[in-house]
Amino acid sequence: MMLLAAAAWGWFGYLMLAPWGPTDMSSTSELLCRGVLIEPLPGNNECHSDLRQWTPLLGILALAVITSVAASATTVYSMVLSRLARSDGPSIPSQS
Repeated sequence: MMLLAAAAWGWFGYLMLAPWGPTDMSSTSELLCRGVLIEPLPGNNECHSDLRQWTPLLGILALAVITSVAASATTVYSMVLSRLARSDGPSIPSQS
């Protein structure tokens, strides 16, 4: 569950920050489209991508938050159970 949460956060961060799109013809190393967080409203029509719009990005963010909360709750629950298993319960005196 933790790996899934980390992967969702990594995917969200990549889509928000990584440059993408077609390369500029004058310089082969520079991409025309910057990340959504860096340039929220690109003026170039070539920078349109269905996955780089705010609605899918918010869905990926929701997926990342839900998996993080579930992973954290599962981790805390397992730690509490392991502590309860190690603690001594009420001792019953023997009848001998």
